[in-house]
Amino acid sequence: MGIENRDYMRDDTSSFYGGGGSRSAAMQNIIKTLIIINVVVFIAQMATLKPISLAEMSDYYNIENASTEEVKAFYTAERRAGTLPETTLPNKWFELDSRKVFQGQIWRLSTYSFLHSTDGLMHILVNMFMLHMLGRIVVQRYGNFEFLLIYLASAIFAGATFAVWMLILGQPGLAVGASGSVTALLSLVAFNWPQQQVRLYFFIPMSLKTLITLAFGFEIVGMLKSLIYGSGFFGVAHSAHLGGMVFGLLYFKYSWHLSNYIPSQFSAKKLTRFKRKPKLRVHHPPASEEMEVAQARQPIPPEVVRRVDELLEKISQSGEASLTSEEREFLHESSRKYR
Repeated sequence: MGIENRDYMRDDTSSFYGGGGSRSAAMQNIIKTLIIINVVVFIAQMATLKPISLAEMSDYYNIENASTEEVKAFYTAERRAGTLPETTLPNKWFELDSRKVFQGQIWRLSTYSFLHSTDGLMHILVNMFMLHMLGRIVVQRYGNFEFLLIYLASAIFAGATFAVWMLILGQPGLAVGASGSVTALLSLVAFNWPQQQVRLYFFIPMSLKTLITLAFGFEIVGMLKSLIYGSGFFGVAHSAHLGGMVFGLLYFKYSWHLSNYIPSQFSAKKLTRFKRKPKLRVHHPPASEEMEVAQARQPIPPEVVRRVDELLEKISQSGEASLTSEEREFLHESSRKYR
């Protein structure tokens, strides 16, 4: 069997939706794991949902110029009316609070992406649907481990964009949701396949290039409106969405490969539990064909075998996109010569 015939050597990365087989099965696991984590955290949020306490008033209201008595009276009135904001235990520790980030709680730049709005199911449902649809395309293009790094790094980048924008506005800001990572995936898919046709809202046909351009414009307009009306007027973290898109643009333009910056002890080998070995079919040629093949076959030098195995392992861990042009040419030439 030639090298190019191995399941993970087929050049299906140019396909928008990717192929099936073992790679599809492997990529499903990492995406499902992220979805499960988000759902479990959401359940924990709903289970601990309750109105804010008096001590948390400053996180949700501007009470700098109010006396203690006024704050207590306002809190009591809001509680009786049932109009106090509600929060959860996970939110208290892990939501993106721009003020607390600048006070040193930098873990919030990533943990917020696993929380979602408790006002309903739409927020988490849309994000998880987009994660599933876009994630499997990105995994097929870049590999499991690289996808995970993209997902986490884009969340941090989007969170930092939100925090800085709130600092510019001179306002406190709270944000939750995987939207920053999801918009990064959308951006990355759009730049890889700009002419791919999709349907906005399931019935408006347009190319991904047009879609991402409209999305960029929408988020910029939203940020400009927040300058006029304040960040809380619309309840949408436009700056985080834009940050995710910019991350995808930078990743694509500069051909980042984040796993190259990860120490070997934390490499993709730690994710082998997400992989399934490719299914190989045994072919038994006729005796005459076996004789012809045996006569024509050339012995493969050990150093060639060793390097081919290294490159195929690299592909199975980080995706075909991680290969350099020289490595790609070496594989194809070796396959042609020794198959």
